[in-house]
Amino acid sequence: MQYITWLQDRGFHPDALEERGFNGNTPLLLSALEGNAMMVARLIEAGADLYAVNGDFNGVLFNACYAGSPDVIRLLIEAGADIDDTNEEGTTALMYAASASRLECVRMLLSLGANPNLQNEDGFSALELTTNREIFKVLRSA
Repeated sequence: MQYITWLQDRGFHPDALEERGFNGNTPLLLSALEGNAMMVARLIEAGADLYAVNGDFNGVLFNACYAGSPDVIRLLIEAGADIDDTNEEGTTALMYAASASRLECVRMLLSLGANPNLQNEDGFSALELTTNREIFKVLRSA
């Protein structure tokens, strides 16, 4: 019941897993953006597309990092999301988390196998994108 209420409250039809809402977010993209682990788990179980992207060309892992939710990151990776998936600029979730000072997300992504050596289309790695000293140390030792 809570599942259906959540969907309806956000303008989604309960039977339309890939319906697009604000900024092109599907229910899974939006639940990741909200850091809502319960909804993410339910939507994964229902078969939601782990590779949908929103109007900003970002996927579920980006949204989970934006929310600062390591629990959602773990759920998505365990469900089969590509930990090193990139957006249209070649930026990974690890790069975003590093640049946005999401320390716990950086730690979770690294613990699950994210590649810290990848570079975006501008040639920058996660280490080069961070301005956070603690994240710098974590990435340097990865």
